[in-house]
Order: sequence, then structure tokens, then C-alpha cells
Amino acid sequence: MEAHLVEALNRWFVAGALRADLARVLAIAPLAAIGVLIVVAWATPDSDAPEHRAELVLGVLGAVGGLLLNLAVGHLYYRARPFLVLNVHPLLPEAVDSSLFSDHLAVAGAGITALLLARPRLGWTAVGLGILLALGRIGAGVQYPSDCLLGAAIGAEAVLVLLPLRGPVSRALAAAYPGSGEPEPKPEHAFVHRHRLAISLVVALILFVVGYGLRALQDRGWREAALRAQGMLNANSAPAPPAEFATIPIETIAAGKSPATYATVVGDVTQVSHELDGDYHIRVQGHGAFLVLEIQPEFPLVPPHVGQEITAWGVVRHDGLHNWWELHPLIGWQPGNVAGPQGTGSGSTD
Repeated sequence: MEAHLVEALNRWFVAGALRADLARVLAIAPLAAIGVLIVVAWATPDSDAPEHRAELVLGVLGAVGGLLLNLAVGHLYYRARPFLVLNVHPLLPEAVDSSLFSDHLAVAGAGITALLLARPRLGWTAVGLGILLALGRIGAGVQYPSDCLLGAAIGAEAVLVLLPLRGPVSRALAAAYPGSGEPEPKPEHAFVHRHRLAISLVVALILFVVGYGLRALQDRGWREAALRAQGMLNANSAPAPPAEFATIPIETIAAGKSPATYATVVGDVTQVSHELDGDYHIRVQGHGAFLVLEIQPEFPLVPPHVGQEITAWGVVRHDGLHNWWELHPLIGWQPGNVAGPQGTGSGSTD
């Protein structure tokens, strides 16, 4: 359903140069317009009281929180952008980061929520702009509808989570801008005092998770780096894939349609990243689809460079966490096309 909607919108936008330019404008201009509405709300009498300005400030902070969460999610889960896996023509620069979720809509969602709280009439205008922004992102082939919905929801939720800070922020703004109006009344007890037990538990949990995670990453990273350094002394690859590695198109494996366990692929290297655990992740593109090749310390290889056409062979696996297909581990690679004809090779050791 989502794929059909993306392809249909993209077909409409790419049907003419004017429509394509419209998609590019809609993919960013409505977000700038929402920013202008926030400035207008801040500066005009109907919403320039400290309490309403505090809501606008929380909107900005919520947008920042949504962007930070987007970065974290991108490291934990990967969703290929539509132009990588669907029959669409990208109308924006082809970034290969995760499609889930839309950072543009997260920022827009935070701004829309702040405007609905501070100045509802401008807020409903911003809702319309947010819909246009989503249509532009989807039509340009860089986002799915669910990416946009989730991004907007996360931006809105970030503002609502910060809403208890409206009182302190409004009082700070009233002190910074004397004569702008009365701030939100101060409660009998401070927020931290009223929720001290819950805050203590949350802070303790966060410290534990962060500390344990950093220690685990450091320990594993050091061990893997040591193994890799030792293995790189003898790193080499066979001049061609073994006979049992079947030559299979990248798009066949990426679609989950290959029964082979051992595969050889030919494609262009579009990304090489050195992960914290010491592994190398190499994204290889071919005919609108991609695979991730993973070099492990146990099978040390010198990684290729971005822009190279390579022949690579390894074990076919599906990474459920990132929702992509990969050759893991990568057994070997050579520059250029040294693979046998497609359909050759058994794909197994039986």
C-alpha cells in the first residue's frame, strides 16, 4: 500500500519539469514557512505573552529533541529510502541514510504543536503546511507516508513531554522581557520537588543504561580492533570467488528471493563505514537495490573505496534489526567484474 502510494505520487510529480520543481519546493519550503509562523506568533500581540512564548520555546526544544532521537534511531534501525528499493525517480539529493523517521516532519510536528498551543489560528495553518511538506517528501521519492506520520507524531510528543517546563520558561521570559505580561503562576512546590521520586528513578535508569552501554562498546571495540590489527597483517583475498558461490543479481538478494547460502555479487560501492565494534559495513548498489557487506575481524580484508565497482562473495543473511540483506561475513572481494555468468555456482557446499 505504502509503496504504491509513493510510486503513484512520484509518477505524477516527474511527469513534467514544473511538477518536479513543485515537489522539490514542497519538500522543504513548508518547513521554512512554519518557522516564519513561529516568528510571527512570537512578535504579534495575540501570542506574545510569556506563557505563549514559553510554548514556542518548547516547540524549538522539542524539534531539537526529535532530531537527536532521529540520529539515535538511525543507528539502531535502517529502512532503505524509497528511491533505493522502489521504481521511483528521486527529485532530491540521494542521501542513503535511514528513511525512518522523517526529521523534516519531526521538526514540523514540534512547530505545529507549539503553534496550536500558543496561537491556534496559526497552528491550523501550520497543519496544512505540514501536510504539503509530507506530500513533497513522499512525491520526491525520499520518504514513505509512515516515515512522515511517525516523524510528525514524535515531534508533537516531544513538545508535550516538555510541557511541564512551560511555567519556569514563562517566568524566565517575563523577567527577560518586562512588561510583556504575566507568566504562568508558580505552583506551591517546584516541579522537581513534586516529582522527585520519578525523576530520581528515571535519572538512575538512564545513567545505568548509558554507563553499561559505553563500557560494553568500549570493551568490544578494543577487542575487535586488536583482532583486526593482528589479522590485517595477513589480510588477503582470493583472485576470484570459489565455484560454490553462485553469481546472483543484487536486486534478487535484496528482495529476499535468493535461496542460495553462498553468493557472489557485482556492484558499485556507495558507502564504507567503520563501526564501533570494529566491523566494516560496505554498501554496494546495483540496479535500484543494495546489499551490505560486512568485514569481520575473523575474516580480515582491506575494505574497498567508495566509487569502485567490485565483485564480492560471502554468506547471505538477513539483518532483522536493520531490515536489510547482507553478505555476512564477507569472504573476499576483487575490483571490477570477475564473477562467473549469472546462474553459475551451486550456492551451497552440498
